[in-house]
Amino acid sequence: MTEQTSPHLEIRTSLTPAQAAEVRDLARRAADADGVEALSEQTLLHLDAAPGAHRHVLAGLEGGNDAGGMHGAIIGYAHLDHTDPEAGAEIVVAPESRRHGLGTALWGAVTDLVPDARVWAHGDVPPASAWAEHAGLRVVRELLRMARPLEGLADAAVDLPEGYTARTFARADEQADARADLEADIQAWVALNARAFATHAEQGRMTAADVRARMAEPWFDADGFFLVDDPEGRLVAFHWTKIEDGEGEVYVVGVDPDRQGLGLGKAATLLGLRHLARAGLARVTLYVDGDNAAALATYRRLGFERISLDVQYAA
Repeated sequence: MTEQTSPHLEIRTSLTPAQAAEVRDLARRAADADGVEALSEQTLLHLDAAPGAHRHVLAGLEGGNDAGGMHGAIIGYAHLDHTDPEAGAEIVVAPESRRHGLGTALWGAVTDLVPDARVWAHGDVPPASAWAEHAGLRVVRELLRMARPLEGLADAAVDLPEGYTARTFARADEQADARADLEADIQAWVALNARAFATHAEQGRMTAADVRARMAEPWFDADGFFLVDDPEGRLVAFHWTKIEDGEGEVYVVGVDPDRQGLGLGKAATLLGLRHLARAGLARVTLYVDGDNAAALATYRRLGFERISLDVQYAA
């Protein structure tokens, strides 16, 4: 049996490139052990963020080689968006270092920073729910992962209200006009996204910088980012798709709250599903809040079924 010594915790406002790489490796090892992702895409992107809203709690064993302030290899990590406790912290512990109180120590560091913080459990695996019960936490939010086959959707009919038009996101280009179009699409999308997700802790506060960070990811494809304009040319709905590791994803669908009831959500969703089907993919997945009754009803009518569940805990 490997002897477990006391962990050393360090709270940082930013990570070095080496630390960020080590946390990514830790998350990969935990995901391989648990069968679910340990950290969300949002948190993984924030590993490289400049000092500011984020807090990173690193755990290492005492007595190791000092690297960037940490003692030894990183065996545990917690991320917290310091500006919004409802966004939820995320905690990951190395598989070989579990059942020694490290998760509880990381959670203690998080709640020392923000006493009313929440924490995500991806996949709601039994060890996580047992830990939450031991810590006196209760479920306050559920995020469903749903999926459906893409067979038969390559020729799906998309019905938009009269005068409404669909297009794709502007492409990055060196031409001045193209740069202006791209900037206009980014700003219009950020504004609409904020309105569509005004009560959503993570999605609704995405910034232009967040959009550009995702545009720099290998999976980004402007041809899979659909925008719907009203007869006056105002952006009123969108469907951002994602293809990664051979699988399609409904990355995010949004509709202007003032245009609800026109069928724009279904139309935007079908635009993306048709695109993913034509790309030759077999399956598409999505995430949706468990209390979003309208979205759940739309997705179920479109043939989506639940395949997993993430839960958020709070005291």
